[in-house]
This record gives sequence, C-alpha cells and structure tokens, in this order.
Amino acid sequence: MPRITHTLAEWIAIAQELGAPGRKAATPGLAERIRALVEQAPDGWPEQMYALELDDAGARAVGGVQSALTGSDPGVWQRTASVAEADAIVRDHQRRR
Repeated sequence: MPRITHTLAEWIAIAQELGAPGRKAATPGLAERIRALVEQAPDGWPEQMYALELDDAGARAVGGVQSALTGSDPGVWQRTASVAEADAIVRDHQRRR
C-alpha cells in the first residue's frame, strides 16, 4: 500500500476538495480517513507532515486532487520521456539516410 505524505494544510485542502458537492465519489472511506487524520492533528501545525497508507485507488485519488489543487501535472515526466524517445528515433533515422 502506498504511503502518501502531505502537510496538514494540504490534507485539509484535499479533504475539502473530496467533500465538495458534485465531486465524483472517491474510494469508499477515503474522505473519512483523511477527516480523521485532520481531526487528530494538533491545532496550529499546518506545515507538519502527516502520512496515510492508502490502497492504490485512494493514492491515485489523492494524487489527482493534489495535482488539481497545485496546478501540477503528474504525467509531465512521462510525456517528456516519450517526446525525447521519439526525437531520438527521428534523429537516428535521419543519420542512417
């Protein structure tokens, strides 16, 4: 099971996003587990890191929410590698001519 680590402030934002009206239901029990983590954390420590062990579906859901909140793109490195590989193939083909 993946162990996902975020600051308390990030977990709070993730929990709010997962509980937002109209949001597709995440893995059963995921929102409740995050809510329990947030409720057990001491007040006034928003930058303290906390970890949860989640199943793969829960980890993907949390990663997707975090990416949406931060504006990051989790697939950017894979696409960059694919473009570099394609570029290498084209260059190799051109050298062989």
